[in-house]
Amino acid sequence: MNYTYRLDEINLNMISVVGRKSAYLGELYKMGFDIPSGFVISSAGVNEILKDIQSDINSILSSVNLNNQSDLEKKSGIIRSLILNSKISEEIEEEILERFNSLNSRYVAVRATVTSPLSGSSFAGEYETDLFVTRDNLIESIKRVIASYYSPRAIAYRLLNQDNSGIAILIQNMINPTVAGTAFSLHPVTEEPDYVFIESAFGLGESVTKGLVTPDQYIISKATRSLVSKRISKKVVKLVYDYEEKRIKTIDIQDNSESLKERDAIKVANMTIAVEEIFKRNVNIEWAIDGNKLYLLEVRGVRKIYPEV
Repeated sequence: MNYTYRLDEINLNMISVVGRKSAYLGELYKMGFDIPSGFVISSAGVNEILKDIQSDINSILSSVNLNNQSDLEKKSGIIRSLILNSKISEEIEEEILERFNSLNSRYVAVRATVTSPLSGSSFAGEYETDLFVTRDNLIESIKRVIASYYSPRAIAYRLLNQDNSGIAILIQNMINPTVAGTAFSLHPVTEEPDYVFIESAFGLGESVTKGLVTPDQYIISKATRSLVSKRISKKVVKLVYDYEEKRIKTIDIQDNSESLKERDAIKVANMTIAVEEIFKRNVNIEWAIDGNKLYLLEVRGVRKIYPEV
């Protein structure tokens, strides 16, 4: 395999190869954390996919007028059309499909992961994430995600900041969480380091990260691994995967019950503390519970304190 890596083949020294998100997940996957299985198309693999059109892309980028929004949008559209209509080599296509087959999964999620070591070089939600991707539409999905790297906003950001960081593509099995959210290994407002601060809601964690609901909040003591306090909110919506319609669906609810049982909140806290101890820095994680299993979905540094993560 030349252009792809399983998560268990990845470590923190490979950020420039597989992207920051993938490198952190790969490191923890090998340590036994429950992370949805998957593989990564390396930055070299992305370059291989684009090799026949890269000179055209570079030429178009060199002529972008950042003071002219119409010009930026037009040239972004030309580049993305080039990518979507490109033909990738049989070699890399076969490698990608072989990796997909090894997952034994009907659906995967496909997303970009930035290869810069600096968290400031990307911004949440900028690049496209494809869900409900099957083997039959995997290659087209990968091209769509790569094309999102050349959205008007992304082009402008990189040109203004002289940012030459590339992307890799992370492909993982989809899970279907009943509850999900985030956790900080210190209080995100007061910065008290002795507690884990958890936010949770029913369904997908995007309802929390995108501010669609007022999440339940749990504070866990690191010293005693016990619940210090909780605040249960009225949840008015939840996001769920609709496998028949193959989309994320927003469901209106009026639910005052707690989304996370105390024992599960402590499990989330234990996971957060374990990640903090491994990386020896304060962390912010995204997590989800599917069935009886707690999954780790993403790891970030707490930017205010550790902007380099």
